[in-house]
Amino acid sequence: MNVVLKIAGRNIRLFFRDKTSVFFSFLSVIIIIGLYVLFLGDTTIQSLANRVSDPRKAKFFADTWIMAGVLVANAITSTLGALEVLVNDEHKGIVKDFMVSPVKRWQLVLGYVLSTWVVGAATGLVMFAISQAYIVLRGGDMITLANAARAVGLILLNVLAFSSFNFLIVSFIKTNAAFSTFSTLVGTLIGFVTGVYVPIGVLPGFLQKLILMVPATHGASAMRQLYMDASIAQVGREMPPEVLAEFLRIYGVNLRLDRSILPMATMIFYIAVTGAVFFALSVVRLLFKKSR
Repeated sequence: MNVVLKIAGRNIRLFFRDKTSVFFSFLSVIIIIGLYVLFLGDTTIQSLANRVSDPRKAKFFADTWIMAGVLVANAITSTLGALEVLVNDEHKGIVKDFMVSPVKRWQLVLGYVLSTWVVGAATGLVMFAISQAYIVLRGGDMITLANAARAVGLILLNVLAFSSFNFLIVSFIKTNAAFSTFSTLVGTLIGFVTGVYVPIGVLPGFLQKLILMVPATHGASAMRQLYMDASIAQVGREMPPEVLAEFLRIYGVNLRLDRSILPMATMIFYIAVTGAVFFALSVVRLLFKKSR
């Protein structure tokens, strides 16, 4: 375990030393928040205007909805940004040095994943605090202590799962140019798979089924259920139950599989299992790479 901690500590220091990489790790989240402030927020609030008499309740609903999505988007982009260290190591031949050393493959993967998890967890907790401050400053209510604890746990789980996933993908990338292209692609798609740019419920049926396979979609849904507990209760008092249920489906708060709402426990289990699978595939990837 000492070897894993040394690799992780080295990677963390290298990441935070590069201020440009740190900034670009937040860029997608900054863009999402900017788009929300400019027009996405107004669109969401207007969609509730005919059903909710108090605009403050509609704004509270919209703010909690977007901030929950931002937390999941940050879990993906921050962990991806932290893995630029892996690309640099690959480019400089440092990974090959690791692989001919006595370090076991699982220790090497775990070292990179652990460092990525630490970076993602740290930025995730900062974003959690910022999101709550944003909601309260705009007149909303702070999340309950119980839901805050659950949300932090979900942040840590999302970060761990996406650390493994991103490591697997980045392990195939050889150059900084390719990494930048991939990061741009992820930054563009993340707003769709988390339902931030376009609510999941308005997408064509086949796309909804496709997005349902993405762990980030489940992470965003679970986070919204925690973040929007109070705001859903407020708008729900002014809507018939069936209308509220349709709103929650459209905005990706509740995910459905064969017309059945997926329980939060199922979504969390899916995230955890996919994270474990990605980690195992990453180890296999390095074993295969060694044999080439």
